[in-house]
Amino acid sequence: MRALVLYGPGDLRLEERDIPEPASGEVVIRVDAAATCATDAKILRVGAHPALGPLPSPFGHEAAGTVVAIGSGVESVIEGQRVVPANSAPCGTCAACTREGPGQCEDLEFLWGAFAEYLRVPRRIVERNLVAMPDRLEVTLAPLAEPLACAVRAVGQCRISASSRVVIIGGGAQGAMLSALLAERGAEVTVADPHPERRERALLFGAASTTGRLDTSSVGDFHRRWGQPDLVIEAVGRPDAWQAAVTLVRPGGQVLFYGGCAPESVVELPTTRLHYDELTLRGTFHHDPESFRAAVRVLANEGERFLPLLGAPVALEDVAEALRRNGAKRPVII
Repeated sequence: MRALVLYGPGDLRLEERDIPEPASGEVVIRVDAAATCATDAKILRVGAHPALGPLPSPFGHEAAGTVVAIGSGVESVIEGQRVVPANSAPCGTCAACTREGPGQCEDLEFLWGAFAEYLRVPRRIVERNLVAMPDRLEVTLAPLAEPLACAVRAVGQCRISASSRVVIIGGGAQGAMLSALLAERGAEVTVADPHPERRERALLFGAASTTGRLDTSSVGDFHRRWGQPDLVIEAVGRPDAWQAAVTLVRPGGQVLFYGGCAPESVVELPTTRLHYDELTLRGTFHHDPESFRAAVRVLANEGERFLPLLGAPVALEDVAEALRRNGAKRPVII
């Protein structure tokens, strides 16, 4: 089979490899669809990621496909069934899983190798995070379940009411997904992004308004024009945007740090605001089995609204060049 393998920074190779065989508890799927994302582009650039195993490593983490082989002991799926594998699964038994929930699992098992013709899904993901694909779900949309699950979990961590005013800093694919989910719950959403095409797209995803780039120098202008929001979600992963989010939110409001900054990044925050304005700050990372299943349901029921997130398809042999150009979400032709 053909598979993309990461060897180091900028070094992504298309190789011929043996089709994997499933061990006990595992399944092998034929990859019918995969998708690129900004995380893939970042990993290719730096050649590393906390969830990535030792190099060389299979690459890609958003996939959907058809079960072609089943290991012993697997009864949850059958050959020929269409499925969506999550790119991770929690252990369910560690202290973090039982205390904070599966999103903080101390031993998350990750799945890489979506950019290949076949993909072996390990036992734990088969048991906890392999979801049957609804018949009405378009296969090219199914890989979006992974990023959408992150947004589903994040929104579930927020205090939201029908009168909530929300600002999302960042209008990329994740910002658009967050906007759609929040607007569906009745929130009035403003998306801030320097790119006009992203601002236009945000309106398609439920945003009531948009504005340009937000940083600490432009917060005053935003307050004069729009007032102070109840919730600010930082969805770009820049320290200056984290600072702007804290400056932007109203007293008693909530800030959700959704975008992951570069390792070892440091952010200086105003202690007066945090203390006297009683702000709630929290981070959110990744997804869990509940949010992943919810994301598959959303895509099955409302899939067409997410089509604008997908750029032009790219062939497997052109994935590396597409990721070097930008981190846009594109369907991958396997």
